[in-house]
Amino acid sequence: MILIAALALQVAAVAPAPAAAEAPLLHDTRGRPVMTIEINGQGPFPMVVDTAAQTSLITGSLAQKLALTPLGNGIQVNGATGGGQSRLYPIDRMHNALLDARNVALVELPNANVTDARGIIGMERLGRGKLLIDRSTARIATAPSGPADPGFATIRGQRTSEGFVTVPVTLDGVQAPALIDTGAAVTIANTAAFRLLGWSDTDPRLSDGGEIRGASAGNQKIRTARIAKVLIGKIALSNVPIMIADDGAPTPSLILGNDLLNLFPGYAVDFPRAELQIKLPGSTLKTRVGTR
Repeated sequence: MILIAALALQVAAVAPAPAAAEAPLLHDTRGRPVMTIEINGQGPFPMVVDTAAQTSLITGSLAQKLALTPLGNGIQVNGATGGGQSRLYPIDRMHNALLDARNVALVELPNANVTDARGIIGMERLGRGKLLIDRSTARIATAPSGPADPGFATIRGQRTSEGFVTVPVTLDGVQAPALIDTGAAVTIANTAAFRLLGWSDTDPRLSDGGEIRGASAGNQKIRTARIAKVLIGKIALSNVPIMIADDGAPTPSLILGNDLLNLFPGYAVDFPRAELQIKLPGSTLKTRVGTR
């Protein structure tokens, strides 16, 4: 999740609802969805598509390759692992089959090591309709908002104040809103969710998970656990590895990352309808994630 604070200028104009279009779907080394973008007539360059990013970002190395001069005003970038000040780079044009943006400013990605892609495409361009990630056909597509296609299960959620989508996820009977975050490699629950499960900080089912590195500058220590049953809407997953991070919040919440999203042949995030539409693998809704 990437939030932008203290905007010094209009980073990108509000985009109209997208028409139907599609482009090849790639992935970075952590399973995040990627599409390629031409910038200022060069490229195309691989960019992560992040359903929980307010705006698009570019790595410093790509800005240097494109000979971009930073604007005088910086910007504060806040993510799941902290925040930091970033530079803004003016872009004459970035485009592919799904978007065509002119005279915009891209934020420098504070932690370029988070992905092997060259930046992040945020939802200022793609979050006004339906965004489809279809692994079964290796395509990423935009379409007007509307009911799910045949063969998709619909999970109704809510819009956040930033315009993102959360859906209900249940961990062994404890329900919490989960942010659909294609910029996250793994699914993360906060400690408030695990307290409702009755797990203590010294529970032997918890293990050290090392650190996660977000798009912002900081790292965060995490722990891991396996949950016997996870429900995403009515879709049941068993024996699911979940990361745990302390965000200081008193209410339970999750980030739904690519480790679980990529279990399905495809999915669509319909932003106006606040829905996650999951392409089903055959006729069954039950998927076994791992073994004990």
